[in-house]
Amino acid sequence: MSRPYGTGVPAVAGGLVSGVDAEARRALVREQAPVWNGIDSVEVLVHDSGPADAREERAATLLVRLLRAPAPGLLSARTVRVLGGVRPDPRLNPVGVVWAHRADAVAGGGPPPAGVTAEDRTLVERATSGAPGSRDRVLVVRTDSAGDWSTYVLALTGDDGSGPPAGFDAPLARAAFTFTVDCPSALDCAAGVPACPPGTAASPVLDYLARDYEALRTRLLDRLRTLLPDWTDHSPADPAVTLAELFAALGDRLAVWQDGVAAEAYLSTARRRTSVRRHARLLDHRMGEGVSARVWLAFRTDVDGWVARGTPVTEPFDGGLPPETVEEALAAGAVVFETCAGARITTALNALDLHSWGDPDHCLPAGATSAFLRHPKGLSPDWQDGHVLLLVPRDRAGTRGAEGRDGVGAARRQAVRLVRAPVAHEDPLYPGHRVLEVHWAAEDALRVPLPVTGGLDGGLPVTLAEALANAVLADHGGTVTETLAAPGRGQGARPRLGRTGLAWTESPPVGPRSAAAALRPDPRRAEPRIVLDDGLRRWSPATDLLSGDRLAATFIVETENDGTTRLRFGDGVSARRPTPDAPLVAAYRIGGGSAGNVAAGALATVLTRPGLPPLPAGARVANPLPAAGGTDPETLDEVRQLAPHAFRFPLRAVTSADHAEVAMRHPGVQRAVARRRWTGSWYAQEVALDPLSGADDPAAAASLAAEVAAVLETHRMTGTDVRTVTPVYVPLEVVADVCVLPGHRPGDVVADLARTFSAGVLPDGRRGFFHPDRFTFGTPLFLSDVVATAMDVPGVAWVDVGDDDERGLRFRRLGRPPADEVRRGRVDAAPREVLRADSDPGNPERGRVSFRPRSEP
Repeated sequence: MSRPYGTGVPAVAGGLVSGVDAEARRALVREQAPVWNGIDSVEVLVHDSGPADAREERAATLLVRLLRAPAPGLLSARTVRVLGGVRPDPRLNPVGVVWAHRADAVAGGGPPPAGVTAEDRTLVERATSGAPGSRDRVLVVRTDSAGDWSTYVLALTGDDGSGPPAGFDAPLARAAFTFTVDCPSALDCAAGVPACPPGTAASPVLDYLARDYEALRTRLLDRLRTLLPDWTDHSPADPAVTLAELFAALGDRLAVWQDGVAAEAYLSTARRRTSVRRHARLLDHRMGEGVSARVWLAFRTDVDGWVARGTPVTEPFDGGLPPETVEEALAAGAVVFETCAGARITTALNALDLHSWGDPDHCLPAGATSAFLRHPKGLSPDWQDGHVLLLVPRDRAGTRGAEGRDGVGAARRQAVRLVRAPVAHEDPLYPGHRVLEVHWAAEDALRVPLPVTGGLDGGLPVTLAEALANAVLADHGGTVTETLAAPGRGQGARPRLGRTGLAWTESPPVGPRSAAAALRPDPRRAEPRIVLDDGLRRWSPATDLLSGDRLAATFIVETENDGTTRLRFGDGVSARRPTPDAPLVAAYRIGGGSAGNVAAGALATVLTRPGLPPLPAGARVANPLPAAGGTDPETLDEVRQLAPHAFRFPLRAVTSADHAEVAMRHPGVQRAVARRRWTGSWYAQEVALDPLSGADDPAAAASLAAEVAAVLETHRMTGTDVRTVTPVYVPLEVVADVCVLPGHRPGDVVADLARTFSAGVLPDGRRGFFHPDRFTFGTPLFLSDVVATAMDVPGVAWVDVGDDDERGLRFRRLGRPPADEVRRGRVDAAPREVLRADSDPGNPERGRVSFRPRSEP
């Protein structure tokens, strides 16, 4: 099918010219002014090949249809103008008129007018073939350019170029059109702008602060009264009032959601715990969810047996029917603990008396790390290093304080961990017993003195203390089982636990340094105690899902402010997605926080738990010591304060000061000093550690050095070696004369001075003058401190401290000549040196302090 040589469409139908509705104007002119003429439409003919030269811009042919036929010769190229579109200046992109003739003259049978070619005649004949009789009302205009994409105006003027032609209506003497008739457009060419736009109703005054129910209800009712002036029934039963209240309630809820979405987007304004946790995680801060308390349980049994891991114990119930299961105890509001590991309990380890070797008034001093125990020869306690003993006192009548509720020596109870195997001895005073010598960790040194014996009974000392050796560590939380709803197929499905208060516990340490360290769980290492089982695999909690592969059966635990817990699973890319519609069986523990820091004697009932073997016959349980270490979760305000600081916290060690700072973050390090040394091939950082206590214990020192070295390994720079060393201990020699006041025995005064200037713990719990924790790297010994401390001892009149070989006075380093220390008033220590004076006769190389009494000045 061939395309016509020329086609045309009306350029503007019903458009506005100078703000006048052309369609309405034409109708009026046709009916009421039949003598007037005007433009009906303008049609642009599309050329397949124009008569103009191909090298020049293609010309255009316009068909201007008039309402009536004009007088002959009235319209010509002189009276037709094409005004230039969006450019008011006609000199810019001008469109000129080459010729203008009536269609009957162009398409007639006579000779063509000037400038009209045969192709022009054919084009006009085809365009006006539908109504050849009306060609006298059509004006053919040839332009020298096709213009651009803007809208043009075709204007008919008089001979002088101003005003409309004679007999033409002025508004209809102009018509808008465009040359781009062959470009497709989805716009309606007949669409026009109404002459007078409809009026807009006055909008109500908006109050953007009206966001709650009462304010929204008031505004809605006010608006209804304005729109419905005849509405007078404003009672709550009126349907309009009911609808207004419904919309007000909906608006209140939407306002809450809008405020919540905006608030949860920032750490400083977030109110949901999950949002704060995620914001803090972006700052490399893990929100602390707290940690469960721990306690040492003492079991007594009539038959040897086994205590399984997870054995639950709870509070004693004096009245009513005591609970038997964990669910019943939790429903009653009781505190439940479960053992951290399995342990064998025997009758031989129920209780072992402390031995005094016949001393009727023996007492283990504060700071003691060894003792003697007595047990019948027929019983053989089988333990090695790492075994834990609970040292408890009892009164002279033999009443034990193991239960912790009798008030007997509550402050003297202490747990100790053995650091070596016991050594067996024989005592002829007790032919039927064996005596075991036990040593425990320096960190478990007695805090206060522990009386061992008091008086005689039948010629033998009365024992006032015993060791409970069936000790098992337990932490707060009771295990319950629940079947959760299936997660569903949506990625946002998060099952919720039916109980609140999920317990977070730290995995029990393997071979802790001391019994005291076992009661200090680290909240930063706490993990939620929950496991899931969907029948195919076992799911375990993780810190995040980004580090796991797509097959990892892990999930995230998210706890809200009210204690509810939701579980978030992976999407099949970073972690495994659970099987849709498969129920999950959850086993989790309820407890944790400071609520688990129960007092001594608070636990005395053993509960049953499905799947665990029962305890041996006659087994009883108690907690002689209080539970400790329970920490509540971090509050939102604490996270907001800590998270930014954690982000700025340096995670690298470059300089020597950086290495020392990292080492001092360990809780067992009092101070650390680092220096950069050349090894002969490369540089290495040598970090000297000054522990808080237990420096003389090789096992504790080695364990501390290994832990600090592991931390430094994660912070050091590549290519730098790091090693830990012990301090350079400098022994001191201090010999002084003391004048004793009348009425005081010189021997007692000297003994008090020896205790005051010792390296241990005094009977009242204070540390001695030369206790290891009082001197660290670079700490000098001041002469004034020695004199002031000695003068505080009762019975001391004055102290003569100096450095005189003839008089035997000393104030210097041991084995060194005097270096003017007395004149300067101090003994200096280098940055890597630690001063010490243990006054231990068995180790004289560790320094000594002695006082010589004088009865008169």
